[in-house]
Amino acid sequence: MIDPNEKMPLVELVEYNPNWPSFFTDAANEIKSILNDNCIEIHHIGSTAIPHIYAKPVVDILPVVKDIKLVNSLNQKFEALGYVCMGEYGIPGRRYYWKSKSNRTHNIHLFEQGSPEILRHLFFRDFMIANKDYALAYSIIKQCLAEVFSNDIENYVKGKSSFIQMIDYKTGNAKEEQLHAEDNIVLEPYDPAWTKLAEAEIKTIKMITKQLPHVAIEHVGSTAVPELSSKPIADIFVVVNSLDEANRWIKPLETLGYVFWDENPDISHLRFFKGMPPFGMKRTHHVHIVEAKNNRFEHSVIFRDILRNDKNIQLEYEKLKLNLAKEHLMDREKYTDMKSEFIEKVLRAHGYTKTISR
Repeated sequence: MIDPNEKMPLVELVEYNPNWPSFFTDAANEIKSILNDNCIEIHHIGSTAIPHIYAKPVVDILPVVKDIKLVNSLNQKFEALGYVCMGEYGIPGRRYYWKSKSNRTHNIHLFEQGSPEILRHLFFRDFMIANKDYALAYSIIKQCLAEVFSNDIENYVKGKSSFIQMIDYKTGNAKEEQLHAEDNIVLEPYDPAWTKLAEAEIKTIKMITKQLPHVAIEHVGSTAVPELSSKPIADIFVVVNSLDEANRWIKPLETLGYVFWDENPDISHLRFFKGMPPFGMKRTHHVHIVEAKNNRFEHSVIFRDILRNDKNIQLEYEKLKLNLAKEHLMDREKYTDMKSEFIEKVLRAHGYTKTISR
């Protein structure tokens, strides 16, 4: 049984510590003495293995063994070193241990030779070391998530997931379930974490773009409306003075795990997707970049605020979306078109007279 007190209560990141590799070496020698000839190799993984990025001060260790069935009988020896034996702990074929009860210092992720998890971890680490721009982006993502989820390790991890999945895709180590994930329309009950995830993402975008010129960056769409069921995707608008400026955002956003839709027929609207299969398991963020003279941002904010302030319209919109999601599960274009009719009707009823973009 898992002791809830063993879970890390706080998300605390620190600057890179040059002593982390030696901490790994000391722990690896102890682990090797327990596993003996069953041990093939032991790797330092995770953020403490990536120079110069922020990390939780916990050394992640990946031993590879010939026969994992021989490992369970060694639990007492691991416990003697201060480790808690957690079994698979959510990942089939793994043996997971953490140390210690009062202050987490090490995690062991033990796999049998041939497990795809081994290469996934090693290729992620090596990609980060070889690509400093992505390593910096990962560091910033984690710092911004830690600021808003300092007491919520689950949402901290969730906030990193689509970036990690993109790197797995780039290195050829994406899981089969990711590569074959469906990009369907699935609405979920409102989650208060959505606004915090968007807040962290906006902070991340501002940091990675080094404050490129912009007029506004704002969270819009249904995830920005409390109590409204939605696709769990944060829509973030970036407003710039000209599309010439917008092109400077492409590379920084790509290092955050976004895919730029360069074939978008609407040349006045730059669109980016994060988490979209097969680059991720499911969409988590959309970034829209438009010029200040484009009405799209203005009417998106107005409609968001109408929903926030009028419960009846919010409920009517939610009912419509739930029905449309059932009818057009795999047709995002049709789903969006049908919503647009309702959005235009509401905006016109509230006195909005400008052109309304889809």
